[in-house]
Amino acid sequence: MGPLMCTVMLYHLDKYYRNVSNALIGHFFEPHRDVVLITGGGMGLGKEIAKNVSEKGAQTVVLDLKLPTVQDQLENVKYYQCDVSNCEQVIEVSKRIGLEVGVVTVLINNAGITHGKSILDLNYDEIEKTIKVNLLSSFYTIKVFLPGMIKNSRGYIVTIASVLGYMSPARLSDYGASKSGLIALHESLTYELGPPSLNPNGIKTLLVCPGQIKTRMFSSVSSPSSLFAPELEPKFVAKKVVKALELGRRGEMKLPLYGNLIPIMRAFPWPVVEFLRNVSGMDQSMTTFKNAVSNRIGSRTTSEMTSLLGAE
Repeated sequence: MGPLMCTVMLYHLDKYYRNVSNALIGHFFEPHRDVVLITGGGMGLGKEIAKNVSEKGAQTVVLDLKLPTVQDQLENVKYYQCDVSNCEQVIEVSKRIGLEVGVVTVLINNAGITHGKSILDLNYDEIEKTIKVNLLSSFYTIKVFLPGMIKNSRGYIVTIASVLGYMSPARLSDYGASKSGLIALHESLTYELGPPSLNPNGIKTLLVCPGQIKTRMFSSVSSPSSLFAPELEPKFVAKKVVKALELGRRGEMKLPLYGNLIPIMRAFPWPVVEFLRNVSGMDQSMTTFKNAVSNRIGSRTTSEMTSLLGAE
């Protein structure tokens, strides 16, 4: 058997395996078949994920409140201005995407903001905005795009949460609560879609919980421990997420290694937890954030602030 025949045979075997795999265990990312939508994809981690999937040939859609300039926009990516915290805007833009692009098969909920203030310093609008952008927007996008996935028996819903959803530092109550909510949303949604081992709808869910990422959101915050909790490059996290999609991974993915220990730490008796938090310095990590944000925002409105802080 010649090399060409072997190559053709391996191709068909691989195609057959993938078709069987997709039927039995659900979706895996295939650029030529998938339409990928990323919320908060105008900058930071979202932008890097959009760049990765578009370079692989997938139809890529980005939703963001503030779109990049034409010069900064990625090739082969369609941008839609949308405040994902507004359910009416999400519903309207979903109709446009359906007509102009097609059925979304990979939904990556990445949009997020924070204020870095104590509960007493947060005003009511700031609390509501954080919860709406970070948490409720995922409910909105899932409700509008999931029906199309179910109809086609093909879909992937990726939730970008945070290790801070398991253990939140001081001055991040709104952010930590929203990320904890995302973890619960992922878990409930996974089992609403049926037993993951059987995958009756052909739809997978993946929860991604990274540690601190080097983006504009936390640019003024230093990691409490560069050894045990190193800051992550957006490109690194994006590649890990896309690789997981290509492998058809589901469940939870925590980055870096210490992220896997956080859920265990918070189960310890409170004196032990207090000691660990004190040693790590996590509750002092946000003390530099307030001034940095205040200086940049001044008297801006909530909407302007959302644009300024951007996505994850």
